[in-house]
Amino acid sequence: MQDGRTPWPLMGALYLGGLLAAGQFAKVSLTLGALAQAYPGAPVAFAVSGVAVMGILFGVLAGGITAAIGARRAILIGLVISAVAGGAQAILPAFPLLMGLRVVEGAGHLLLVVAIPTLAAALAAERDRAFVMGIWATFFGVGFTLAALVIGRAGAGTVFAVHGGLAAALALLLWWMLPRGVTNERRPLPRIADHLTIYTTPRLFAPGLGHGIYAMMFLALVTYLPAALEAPWLSPVLPLAGLTGSLLTGPLARRIVPGRLVWGGFLAVVALFALTWLAGPLAPWVAIVAMAVSGIVAGAGFAAVPWLNSTNSDRALANGALAQLGNVGTFSGTPVLAALGLGAAIPMALVIGLVGAGMTAIAYRAAARALPIRPV
Repeated sequence: MQDGRTPWPLMGALYLGGLLAAGQFAKVSLTLGALAQAYPGAPVAFAVSGVAVMGILFGVLAGGITAAIGARRAILIGLVISAVAGGAQAILPAFPLLMGLRVVEGAGHLLLVVAIPTLAAALAAERDRAFVMGIWATFFGVGFTLAALVIGRAGAGTVFAVHGGLAAALALLLWWMLPRGVTNERRPLPRIADHLTIYTTPRLFAPGLGHGIYAMMFLALVTYLPAALEAPWLSPVLPLAGLTGSLLTGPLARRIVPGRLVWGGFLAVVALFALTWLAGPLAPWVAIVAMAVSGIVAGAGFAAVPWLNSTNSDRALANGALAQLGNVGTFSGTPVLAALGLGAAIPMALVIGLVGAGMTAIAYRAAARALPIRPV
């Protein structure tokens, strides 16, 4: 910003876009029972994963599109797609058409989760950037929690209609609020070959690598750790602990660079889960602390994108890789732990944490070679 100040009202509106992006998963997950009644015999659970599959396949391309057309246009297009495709789902069409609309909606979701943090990082003042990225890291958990509180017993069609209407309203609001010409540098439209460019450039893929490993661990543990520790009351507590950790990223990043927060956070998570294994009746409480520290890893990964990349186009590509690898982690972690069994919850956390620490330490050190004044 020219005056060096962060436009907090606009940041709030952009965060609402993140909540609606989270709602694209939540609105289906929380109405699966109603959908099963509306589509008897249909595999309605796949309606949830349709968006995640889009992220796995096209996350990098979404980053390239954002870099090519600019974050403002990408956000508005993403909201319009979400409003049209999501609103059309409200009539509960034939199941194949519903799945097709979910895939189209997934394209809007990807544009939102790539373009919003890219623009937020560009508009935030330097002193506030890590804090803004830490807040952004909470969008999925907060959005899912709010949806669970609001949806209640509402029917699937009603939920889909409200979500589509909110996306349309936010598109109008951001069309008015979003500044034009934040950046003049643009890239050509993306190609499949962009994957090779990104995944051979550490500063572009390092944040996504850590986020994918974190996502694999976090979702699996939130799902199964309460049962593994025989503490069902942990189910709503563990996600909140992760959110709390992400909010700590901003203050911590003023003292510790994001790359070190990521791999150091993984090591701290390993130590805490090892202690959980030995803590007996105190294990649930130690696990809460471990999940809070994992939230720092998540927030630091988002903060690392603008720390490693100075241009908005490069940040868009890095956020595309982050979305892609995050969806890989989300898609894979829970089935792996389900196959291994509840007894493997903590051992799996230890292994993933050690792998995460090692791989991200290597990736961030390689990325930081081009940043001699900002070492990892």
